[in-house]
Amino acid sequence: MATGSASAPTLKESWNLPHMALLLASGGKLLRANAGLARLYPEIHDAVGSNWAEALGLDDAAGAAAWLAEAAGGAARVESARGGARWLRLRVLGGGVVAGDAAVEVEDVTREHAEIERMRREGAHFHALIERSAEGISIFDVQAKILYESPSNKRIHGYDAHEMEGRNLFDFCHPEDMARVMPRFVHLAEGPGVVETDIVRFRHKAGHYIYLEGTVLNATDDPRVNGLVNNFRDVTARLDAERELRRAKEAAEQAQRMQQHFLTNLSHEFKTPLTLIRGPLADLAADEIAPERRAEAWRLVGRNVERLDALLTELIDLARLEAGVFSLRARRHDLADFARRQTTWFAEQAAARGIELRLDSPATCEAFFDAAKLEKVLGNLIGNALKFSPSGTTVRVTLRRVPGLCFTLGRGDDAVEDGVDEGKVELSVRDEGPGMDEATRARVFERFFQGDMGPARGHEGMGIGLAIARELTEMHGGFLSVASEPGRGSTFTLSLPLGCGHLDPDDIDTSVAPEPRPHGVGSAGFASNSPPILGRAPAAPGEAARPRLLLVEDNFDMRLYLRLLLDPHYAVSEAANGAEALEALARESPDIVLSDVMMPRMDGLELCRRLRADARLAALPVVLLSAKGLADQRAEGLKAGADDYVAKPFSIAELLQRLRARLPRANSTPKASAEGAGEARTWPARLEACVDEHLSSVDFGVEALARRMGYSSRQLGRRVLELLGTTPEAYILDRRLRRARDLIAERRFETQAEVAHAVGLSPGYFSRRYRQVFPAQSDSQCARD
Repeated sequence: MATGSASAPTLKESWNLPHMALLLASGGKLLRANAGLARLYPEIHDAVGSNWAEALGLDDAAGAAAWLAEAAGGAARVESARGGARWLRLRVLGGGVVAGDAAVEVEDVTREHAEIERMRREGAHFHALIERSAEGISIFDVQAKILYESPSNKRIHGYDAHEMEGRNLFDFCHPEDMARVMPRFVHLAEGPGVVETDIVRFRHKAGHYIYLEGTVLNATDDPRVNGLVNNFRDVTARLDAERELRRAKEAAEQAQRMQQHFLTNLSHEFKTPLTLIRGPLADLAADEIAPERRAEAWRLVGRNVERLDALLTELIDLARLEAGVFSLRARRHDLADFARRQTTWFAEQAAARGIELRLDSPATCEAFFDAAKLEKVLGNLIGNALKFSPSGTTVRVTLRRVPGLCFTLGRGDDAVEDGVDEGKVELSVRDEGPGMDEATRARVFERFFQGDMGPARGHEGMGIGLAIARELTEMHGGFLSVASEPGRGSTFTLSLPLGCGHLDPDDIDTSVAPEPRPHGVGSAGFASNSPPILGRAPAAPGEAARPRLLLVEDNFDMRLYLRLLLDPHYAVSEAANGAEALEALARESPDIVLSDVMMPRMDGLELCRRLRADARLAALPVVLLSAKGLADQRAEGLKAGADDYVAKPFSIAELLQRLRARLPRANSTPKASAEGAGEARTWPARLEACVDEHLSSVDFGVEALARRMGYSSRQLGRRVLELLGTTPEAYILDRRLRRARDLIAERRFETQAEVAHAVGLSPGYFSRRYRQVFPAQSDSQCARD
């Protein structure tokens, strides 16, 4: 029993099993059908004796009958029936009831077949999408072995499918991307259904790298794929466009900054000569200048008219260059004589600055050039050299001819030398100034660029002179270059081809040569063969009683003009910058200091800070004088410790009154004056300390500050306005916001609200006012909210 129950059922036993549908056939005829088959085909018993395949309604009855005639036990076949409405699996059993009969199991597999067909159609559709996709599609396993490459991939990376299938995906990736990509790939490979998107550099078949952006799906749990599907696209052009857009945006922002800086300098450059024209003219008209000094005042006006004309000419030249209407009118000139006249014109300026201007040149050197335009170029080079050269140095202008290449035609007595070109001429200007670093040297010919952007800029100019000089040189077919090292001076070299073969015939002037005209600086009416008067006016009775004033100004003409105006009222001594002023203060003890703000070596703001930090000089009154006259610039000067701030252009009457107001009272004793001045120095420090001590208190305001300083609110307001130029309310708020900025920089707090409470302000009010005062800092830079 045990053995029989464990073995496969016999045909007789199977015939009676309710879940099996069986039939017996012999010679193609249906002999019998069991109850299981009758459930599938209720009419099957009526078909006994007919063709069994037709009784089942098989679509290919003849093929099924032929198969059964040859099939052995265990053979199986799937057939469609009734026009594909039903699918049957036919399986031949081991033996019939009698010899020659065939026992066939009939199983309805319609549902299973439909599912297989659906999967087949989906698979065919999937592969059709892959084959037709404009983007690249590849399949690889969890070890990054490439299993499949779509035909469109070749269009992207150049490889045929057989060149990639079987290889590792990372063999084609840039080595520098591996450290970033590998952890993401490991995460992707470990999780079915995980999706990752990244950009990698992929080696093209041509050898260069392209940028591919791929979205990879782990489909290892899908039997149709059983791998990682990568849908990728070439984004090299997009990334290049984005990089170019970023570069263009940065260039536009840089150009805007440089243009804004140019406009600021332009304002300064115009205000200075305007002041030196309007002031002396008004003083001459009012007969306020001594007769013996009037000639000097007229020369001062003339030089600054010339300076103003030169500034306007630079702007006009720039506009004409940009419009393309600057035409060249070249003719043959003696370049050596031209260079001699240029250096002669600058000799007076060089002597006034204590600089030796030297020319090394041959006797003659014929060349084709436009004298008016080359005058702008060489004038700019020599003028810059003098600006940047300290007193006691030498500026060398050197002219030399460079021979051209030549070759010989023929041999022996018949040889003829034929020059390839006529060579070139080099005109160089070398100074012994501070020199330039590599970054400045690379940009020195850019428009609006100035190497020193700081407030202590030690030279005038708008940053367009050298740019115009190079363009004018290139119009001549030449080249303007610079060689410079920090601390070793600079050499600008102008190279011009000799002859006229390099010039367009329309650029050559064949008209009669005009008479040489005077140079722009020191033209008729304003030229002076003798240096300007720098000494003090003749002593007058009572001069010893005049207050002593130290004048600190880097602009020579402005210093001269102020000296003319101040000499009748003060015993004036001079310094060209803050550093020289400190040296002068070590030797003498002036009663008051009048200083410019923008100066080389040490500017006026730093000079104020040095004086206030020195106990010996802390009580010395300082009045700042500058073309920078905006409210925040004046506030910066007062904060640095200045007693007053006068903006250019100024009224001499106002300047004299402001200086007089800052001097000790005539009826005060020296000790009382010193003590009063000392109080004026220490009181702002006491005020600042008092405010800083109570910044975190929400209730700390003007009244509380006045009580602690020993003033009424009204008295405090007048005192703060007099010394600091602001109101107590604004001063307290400013201290709170600056303290908040320090706390943010130190990362002392986690949130913006904590910073606000730490300085005694509500978060909303703090956020609004902080943005107004420090607009460059975003909320994310300020504090985490």
